[in-house]
Amino acid sequence: MNVATAAVLLRAFLGGTMLYAGVDKAILDPRFLQPDGVGSIGETLRLFVTAGGPLAPLVSAVAVGQPVLIGAVMAGTQVLVGALLLSGLWVRLGALLGAAISLSLALTASWGVSPYYYGNDLPYFVAFLALAAIGDGGVLRAGTPVTRGHDPQRRAALFTGGGALLALLALVALDRSRLAGLFAPNSGTNATPTPGATATPTPSGAGSGSPEPSPSATASETPAGSASPNPSATSGKTPQPSPSATAGGGSVGTVIAGGSSLGAGQALNFSAGSTAAVLLKDGSTYRAFERACTHQGTNVDWEPANGSFYCSNHGARFSSTGDAIVGPARTPLRPIAVSVAADGSVSYTR
Repeated sequence: MNVATAAVLLRAFLGGTMLYAGVDKAILDPRFLQPDGVGSIGETLRLFVTAGGPLAPLVSAVAVGQPVLIGAVMAGTQVLVGALLLSGLWVRLGALLGAAISLSLALTASWGVSPYYYGNDLPYFVAFLALAAIGDGGVLRAGTPVTRGHDPQRRAALFTGGGALLALLALVALDRSRLAGLFAPNSGTNATPTPGATATPTPSGAGSGSPEPSPSATASETPAGSASPNPSATSGKTPQPSPSATAGGGSVGTVIAGGSSLGAGQALNFSAGSTAAVLLKDGSTYRAFERACTHQGTNVDWEPANGSFYCSNHGARFSSTGDAIVGPARTPLRPIAVSVAADGSVSYTR
């Protein structure tokens, strides 16, 4: 492979990926440019601080207070990098900008990933540095006249670049979670009911709605975010939700609509204020967690067949008690305290 082919291959993949990432943040994902909520730039920045990387103090001091501006700058810079690399204009500058973005993510989002090769930001960083050293490869540059006649080097670069673009389109097409969100944003099991709406739990034989990860307690003891149902509760009864309810222990919380009708091994998505959450009935014990994966905040799904929460982004798994059992996530899902009232209704407190 000659230098021109290598340059076109890197430009096509890195440029296409950055362009897609920027457009995704700015247009395709309505959650990103929001100050709060799962999948928002605000929540992402707070996760960066929690990860404790070298840049965590800087993120806390500068970025957390103005998340929407930071998200817009991030998306705009990614679009700019993609345009520079794909057009062949200022390729080295675009590659250095891309390297800076990847390095900043490696020192924040991917800092807690162990072993390091599970993280994807360092490989991008090295690839951008390689492209910065190579340059545009002398082909496929905007404003450069096309040379007539047979040019094996140019043809090889064109074929390689075309193949890389087709591969990138295939990867985008395989982004099932993104496509599902675009074509069916409010469909089926992915819908997240609010406390004031009636929700139907997912049957134990089918996948539940996309839960979002967060830390939980260990399997050796009952987590703080769990509660055992009252034996007198009627499993088929769905309590009417109310702003607050007195639980069996006398605490005050918000009723989770449909919680009492869950069967063992079933999960139910709900909204804990502005946070997406999931309620799980593990045997006779109720547990609730935030749904954001503790690796990079992607939504997790409860899989009844495997008895675990699964993150489709990087393959992390969490047990029914929320513990991280398969990397790259290392910290448990974040628990939400739940309690069961004498009438069988399930409530959460924050």
